[in-house]
Amino acid sequence: MKSKTLSLESEPISKPYRPASFASFKPELSTPGGTPERLAHLDEHGFVIINDFVGIDWIPILREAGRRVTEACAPEHGYSKIDCSKGYVHRAKEDEPWAIRGLIHPAFGESSFAEFYGSPDFLSFVDSWCCGGLQPADMVMGAMLLWCNPRRNEMGPSWHRDTVWWGDGGNYVAQEVRDDGVEAYSEEVERIRWEEIREKNKKSVAERNGVSIFLALVDDECHELIPGSHNRWRTPYEHDVLLPQKMKDLGVPHTPSWNGEDPLPDQVAIRLKAGEALIRIGTNIHTGHTVPDRERNTLVLGWSRWSGPSEEEPKVVDARSAWQLDPAVREALPHEWMKATWDRWADTVKLGDTLEDRYAGFDIERIKAGEVVGWRGELERQAAAAGKAWEPRQTAQ
Repeated sequence: MKSKTLSLESEPISKPYRPASFASFKPELSTPGGTPERLAHLDEHGFVIINDFVGIDWIPILREAGRRVTEACAPEHGYSKIDCSKGYVHRAKEDEPWAIRGLIHPAFGESSFAEFYGSPDFLSFVDSWCCGGLQPADMVMGAMLLWCNPRRNEMGPSWHRDTVWWGDGGNYVAQEVRDDGVEAYSEEVERIRWEEIREKNKKSVAERNGVSIFLALVDDECHELIPGSHNRWRTPYEHDVLLPQKMKDLGVPHTPSWNGEDPLPDQVAIRLKAGEALIRIGTNIHTGHTVPDRERNTLVLGWSRWSGPSEEEPKVVDARSAWQLDPAVREALPHEWMKATWDRWADTVKLGDTLEDRYAGFDIERIKAGEVVGWRGELERQAAAAGKAWEPRQTAQ
């Protein structure tokens, strides 16, 4: 979305998108850890901004590492600077990266990410936030990624919730192709899911069995959300925003309201200064919105409490995390206790048998163009040899 002004010749001049409203850190929430005041703000608004990492020595170290990784993942470099097929890079128009996973894989050559992940600075925060504390002996490995911004094109908005609010509400993995029918989006089904979501939100704040943060390494205003939308029924306008176009075309009742560009009622941009961090409830209606000349360099990371050995059969890992199963990741972790958290996670998942189970689209196209990258196994070799004849979801013979 771009605003326009008129030049002296009355020619329209596009200006970079800028949010109209902001939410910033509140000094009254400065006391570290999971204080009653911070938790009350999180419960009411669905987010809270904290300052626990402002001024620590890690911020400039991670900032420069993030810049190096972002530059190395630019499409013109392919795999010459970083073998990013060893991670999972989300790419926008012209294959520009906007989110980078794989930061702790040794192929990325940036050990500071794993070191900070297991550092006293981060662990003490996690312990202070989680209910009853959380120590390494009780942790299971979570996710880490870097938000960055495409250099040549604006990206956004793409409003959504980080939960399945339709159908059976079950979790899904990135490579899954869902075929939900119209009935999955009926208001009756949606209201059932919504009550489950609200109960889960309340439980997550009360129990706090883990925490994930958006840690700004430079000033960031790219994350926008609707405060309080995690805890109230959506409006007809918001329903039009969230409902997939395919479902509209199939006839799911809705009130056409949004043109795909205009600001949403009550939306705010989260304004983070370097070292400040966002904690949020992902069922808030939210989006990212970046512009080329405004740097985004924000690290997402967290730890969760281990619930004990699973009795279920391992499931095919989400393609976004398939890289993390590489034993090289485990071996590169700087502490033995971190390797134990990797083991707990790895015991619950397994590597899938198709390219879609393992890679982002960029890497799949490179493999089908003849490059044997990523896991470099029989699947990759056969797919590289077959080229464009390799079918979606095909397995090795």
